[in-house]
Amino acid sequence: MPKNAVLINRPPNIFISSLVYAIIPLLVCFGVIYIKWHFLEEKIIDPLFIPIGIIMGLLLMPVHELLHAICYKKNNAVYIGISLKKFAAFAFCHEPISRNRFISMSLMPVLLGLIPIAVFLIAPSYGLLAGICVPLGIMGMLSPMPDYMDVHLVLKQVPKGSTIQSSNNGLYWY
Repeated sequence: MPKNAVLINRPPNIFISSLVYAIIPLLVCFGVIYIKWHFLEEKIIDPLFIPIGIIMGLLLMPVHELLHAICYKKNNAVYIGISLKKFAAFAFCHEPISRNRFISMSLMPVLLGLIPIAVFLIAPSYGLLAGICVPLGIMGMLSPMPDYMDVHLVLKQVPKGSTIQSSNNGLYWY
C-alpha cells in the first residue's frame, strides 16, 4: 500500500448503515409489480411458489460473490467465503483496482435482481414464474445494499482516476 493512501471513511456497522440503500431498489421492485398489475392488468402471483424464489435467492449468494470476483483482473487472487460471525458472504481482493472498475465490481451483483424482475415484467404471468421471480428479484436487488453504500462513498470521497485497494483495515484510495 502506498504511503499516500487515504482510508475511505465507512461506518462501523456496514449492514445497519446500508439499510437506507434498500429504499430505491424496493421502490423499483414494487414499481415493476405495480406496472405489471395495473397497466398490463396481470395479477397472478401464486404465493405457493414464493418460498421457492426465496430459497433460490439464498442459494444464489455465492453467485453474488462470484459476480464481484469476475471483475478483477485474471491473475488477481480473489477470496470468496462466508463469515458466520457477521452472517455475511464476502469476496475480497487486496490488489489495486481502478475507481471505475471498483464501481462496476460493486454493482455487478445487481444483475441477480434485475434479471428476475425483467423476466417477471416481460413474461406472461404464470403462478410459478411470477411466484419465483418476484422474491428472487427483490432479494437480488436488496443483497447489494452494502455495495450500493460503498459506491456512494467512493463517488463522494474518491477522485476520478484514482485507484482503490482493499486491506484488512478497510478500503483505501490513492
